[in-house]
Amino acid sequence: MKPDALKKFVALHQSLLKERTQLQHRLEQIDQALALDGVTASARSAGARAGRPKRIKNPMSLKAAVMQATKSKALDKPEILAAIKRLGYRFTAKDPVNSLNTILYTGKVFKNQGGKFSPA
Repeated sequence: MKPDALKKFVALHQSLLKERTQLQHRLEQIDQALALDGVTASARSAGARAGRPKRIKNPMSLKAAVMQATKSKALDKPEILAAIKRLGYRFTAKDPVNSLNTILYTGKVFKNQGGKFSPA
């Protein structure tokens, strides 16, 4: 690469970095101006819609809850659902059995013995 071309490249690179910094600062100002109820416009466009219920914070993942519920003995699906609800897990799905089926049948984490599930 010729020295002139290298100087042009470095100058262009620095110019782009400066412009990027200015644009980021301007976007922050716009987000602050559009902020409603502490949520910026960028957060809204990322999926935080008004009126949407907040995501439930469960003490553990569904997989961990099923593992804990079935570690002492094999259980069928209704028993697993009851056990994980006792552990404090809350579902937001209309049909929790669908979520449970996904955990039980994907991967080779749980084994099915006549409709009763236990860790593999």
